[in-house]
Amino acid sequence: MRQPFALPPCEPGGLDPAAVVASIGEWVTSPELAELVGQFDGEVPAGPVGSVLDRVAEFSRVWDFRGGVKERFDTDRLDYEPELDARLRTLIAALGLAGRDRPAHDSYDHVVVLGGGIRVTLGRTDYVARLIAGGLRVQTLAGLGSLRWRHEREHRESIRLGLGPIETEADMMLVGLRRFLDLSQPPTVREGDGWWHRYWDGPRPGVEEVHVLAAASTRPPLRANTADTLIGWAQHVRTPAPTDRVLLVTNDPYVRHQHCDAVRLLGSRYGCGIETVGFDDLAMREWGRPLSTTELLQEVRSSLLAMRHLHDALVPSR
Repeated sequence: MRQPFALPPCEPGGLDPAAVVASIGEWVTSPELAELVGQFDGEVPAGPVGSVLDRVAEFSRVWDFRGGVKERFDTDRLDYEPELDARLRTLIAALGLAGRDRPAHDSYDHVVVLGGGIRVTLGRTDYVARLIAGGLRVQTLAGLGSLRWRHEREHRESIRLGLGPIETEADMMLVGLRRFLDLSQPPTVREGDGWWHRYWDGPRPGVEEVHVLAAASTRPPLRANTADTLIGWAQHVRTPAPTDRVLLVTNDPYVRHQHCDAVRLLGSRYGCGIETVGFDDLAMREWGRPLSTTELLQEVRSSLLAMRHLHDALVPSR
C-alpha cells in the first residue's frame, strides 16, 4: 500500500488549476479508490476526471449514512465482517483523509480553526495553542463556528468536562480558545443578521489578533456549514491577500474535504495559499474518539463531493 495521497496544492500567489486537477485525478482514479468502490459492487469508470468524479460521487450515495441532513454524531453505524472491516479501513487510510499533522512553515499570516462538536473543538484549540507555545508565529488566529445549538449529548459532555454554560457551536470555540490561550472576556464585539464576531488585539506573544466568528448560514433554516464559516471569515474577519499563507486546523478524517472547500472558496478566489493540518498524536489521545467504519466511509463521500465542487470551479465548461 502506497503512502497516503497528498492534498491538492495551493501555494500563495495564485492557484495552479492544472496541478489541482492532476492531484484530484490521481486520487479518483487510484487503485485504492477502485478497490473501495468495488467492495460495494461499484466500479470507477474510465474517462475525463470530471465525468469520473460525477459517476463516483453519484455512486457514493451508498456511503451516505447521514441521510443528507443528520449531524455527524447521528451517523448510522453498520457492522462489517472483521476481515472486510479491516480492509476497508486500510483503503480509507491510504486515501489520505487525515492529511499532515504538523504545519510545513514556522509562521502564517492567518490560522483558521474550524468548528465542530465539543471534543473536536477542544482538541483543535488545544492543538493550535500548543503550536503557538512551541514557536508558531501568527498574524491572525480565528476560530470559526455556527449558531447550531448544542445537542443534549454535547451538553452532558460539557458538564462532565467541568465547563460553564455553552449554547452554540461558536460558543464552544470561544470557550476552547479562551481556555487554552488564557484569554480574558473579548473586549470587542460585533454582531449582524445571524452572525457575531469576538475580537482580541495582541493577546499574547506570537499572535497579533485572535477572533471567534459565529458565521451566518446561506441556507436557512439549516445551520452554517464549513463553506459558510470560511466565507464569513473572509467577509467579517480578514480578507486574505494573494501573498498570504492560511493554515486551517481540523482533524482526521475531515482534513481532505475541508481543505478542498478552502482551496475552492479562498485559494481560488483570493489567490492565497491554503495548507490544512489535523490533530497530532497528543491531541488525538486526549480529545479524539474511535470512529466507526461507516463514519469513515461517510467522509470518503464528503471528500468526493468536495473534490467534485473544486474541480467544477476550475474546469466549468465540461
